[in-house]
Amino acid sequence: MKEKIVDSIIEARKNYLANQSKGELIVLIKEYSKLGLFEEVCRYIRKYLDESGDIYDLAMISESFPGEVKDFLNLVKAQNKINEDFDADSLLEMGELLWEIGSPEEARENYMKAFNSYIILGKVDSAEEVLNTLKEKYPDDREISEVKMKDIKGELLSKLSKLEEIKPQDEVDLRYALGRKMHEDDLLSDAEENYKKILNLKDNHKARRYLIALLRDRNALDEAMSYAEKFPLSDRVDEYYALAESFMENGNKAKANNLLREIYEIDSEYKDVKELLEKGEREEEAFVGIQKEVIRSVEESTDDGKEYMREGKIVFL
Repeated sequence: MKEKIVDSIIEARKNYLANQSKGELIVLIKEYSKLGLFEEVCRYIRKYLDESGDIYDLAMISESFPGEVKDFLNLVKAQNKINEDFDADSLLEMGELLWEIGSPEEARENYMKAFNSYIILGKVDSAEEVLNTLKEKYPDDREISEVKMKDIKGELLSKLSKLEEIKPQDEVDLRYALGRKMHEDDLLSDAEENYKKILNLKDNHKARRYLIALLRDRNALDEAMSYAEKFPLSDRVDEYYALAESFMENGNKAKANNLLREIYEIDSEYKDVKELLEKGEREEEAFVGIQKEVIRSVEESTDDGKEYMREGKIVFL
C-alpha cells in the first residue's frame, strides 16, 4: 500500500516539475496526507493556494486530514456550493448582463454564485466587490443584508501551523523509502531533504551514506565532508576515500591529500592510500623544485628581477 503511495508521489512530483499543474499539487497533497507527512501536505497546500487553487478541491480530498482541518474543509464544502460549469468571473459577467436586460432575480442568483466562488478561491477583494454590488442593487433584500465576508483562505492557512506539528510514528522509515526512491529517480533535492530530516531524527541512520553520495555527485564536497566527519573513526575511511577522489577530480589536491593522510592515520593499510600519499609528496616536491627554478631563472635573466618579485609580477603557468 505505502509503496504505491510513494510511487504516486514520485510520479506527481515529476509531472509537477515538468508542467507546474495545480492538479499534480492536489495529488501530492492527497498522497502525502495518506502517509501522515503533514509538513509536506502544508507546503503543497500553501503552494496550491498561492497559485489560486480552489479550496473546494481541497475539501474533496480531505479524508486523510486530521479532525480540525478536515471538519473545517467539510464545512466549507457544505456551506459554499460552487458552479462547476462556470468560473467566478463568468458568473459575475452573466449577473451584470442579466441585470442590464432586466432580469434581477436571475442576476441575483449569478451574483451570489460568483460571490461564493470568489470566497472559495480565497479572492477576498473580488468577493467584497460582488457583495457591495449585491447590497447596492438589492438594498431591501434581507438575506443579502445578512451576508458576511469570510476569509476562508486565511482561516485555512492559520490552521496549517498546528497541522505541521503532527508527525507519523514511522516517519524515519517513510522518509527513507521516499528518499531512496527519489534518489533513484533523480529527484535529488527532494531526496536530499528527506535524508537530512531522517538524520535530524536519527543521527546514526544509514541515510547518512546516501546523503554523502548525493552531495558528492552534486560537487557539494565541503558539505559532504561535514556529514562524513560525524561517522565514528573506523567508519569514515570509505567516505573519506571517495571524497578524496572527488576532490582530486576537481583539482583540489590539497584537500584530497589531507583526507588521504587522515585515512592513513586511521588505517595505514587501507587500499592504495600509502601509494597515493607517496605520489602526492613526489608531485609536491617536484612542483616546489619548479618554483625555485623559475625564481632563479628570473633573477639571473633580468637586472630588475628582484623588483618584479617584489611587485608580484611572476606568474606560474
